[in-house]
This record gives sequence, structure tokens and C-alpha cells, in this order.
Amino acid sequence: MDQLQIRKLTMAGLFAALSFACFSYLRIEIPMGLGLTGKIYVGHAFILLSGLLLGAKYGALSGAVGLTLADVLAGYTTSAPPTFMAKFILGWTVAEAASHLFAALLEKEDSYGKGVLLSCLVGSLVNVVTEPLIRFSFKYLILGIPYQVAYVSAINCAVSMGISNVVSTILAVLLAKALHRSVLLREAI
Repeated sequence: MDQLQIRKLTMAGLFAALSFACFSYLRIEIPMGLGLTGKIYVGHAFILLSGLLLGAKYGALSGAVGLTLADVLAGYTTSAPPTFMAKFILGWTVAEAASHLFAALLEKEDSYGKGVLLSCLVGSLVNVVTEPLIRFSFKYLILGIPYQVAYVSAINCAVSMGISNVVSTILAVLLAKALHRSVLLREAI
């Protein structure tokens, strides 16, 4: 393993730990009706950041591992497989958007914030669509939960992810701009 891979792996572990900590200790559970609760948390901000700064492989895995561990340790074990898949897609989408769609914006100092914002928005929009679909499919097809319950749960998930992604995108943009100016981060990756 070369020094760059070690640095990226270390940063991926840091981002996984931050997303884990945000879910475990900083989440707000809100009642959504029908006995369901939605979770609003800023853990997605660190998935967005890891995708932006570390690329698709490390960025996708850090979010997937961090929030899957959070689900397992919080007692949401049946949510762990869909969480892994949804968060992997979120990190991967942001990384791909940053490296392909908005790479030109991210290379220029004056448009860096715009490139970060657009990359995070693409990832967040994909997440708001794919995560409820993944969760619905898993609950209905694999766990055998009745269609109506799985459907309402997916709607609940879409609302929760929408709110969480707005807050997380704002935080990710602010942190990315601060980290972009950091000499320490430029030398590390």
C-alpha cells in the first residue's frame, strides 16, 4: 500500500466514524404517523465530504460502513443491508458527480463552492429517490412486510432523507470550503 492509499484509508475511517457518531448521538427522531418515526441527522454531510475528497471507492465505502455500523449497534439490524447499499450509492454518486460532471468547477478557486454544491445536490437527489426504493424492496420482497406498510415506510424514508440531505448538504458545502483552504488537507490527499 502506498502512502496516498494509507492517507485515503485513514480519512475514510475518520469520515465513517463521524457519520457513525452523528447518527448515534446527534439524530433527532420525529414522529411521522402510523407509529413510524423519521430520523433527521447530519451524518450524510460526512458521506458527501468523503465522496468529494476521497473519490468513489473510499467515499462510498466510508459512508456505507459508518452508517451500517450505526444501524447495527443502535438495534436497527434489519435496516443494515439497505443502509449499506443506499449510503454506498450516495457516496459513489457524489464522487462521480464531482469527478465527471463538475470537475471543471472544482478545479477553479472561484467556482469551487458551486461545484461542491452541485455535486452534493446530485448525490442527495439520487439518495432521496434510491434509498426509499431500496428500503421498500428490502422490506416487501425480502422481509415479507405487507405492501402498504412497506410503502408508508418508504414515504417516511423519502421525507426523512429529504430533510436530512438539505441540512447535510449545507454543512458539507461549508466544511468542504473550509477544508479546501486547509493546507493540511491538500498535503494529505
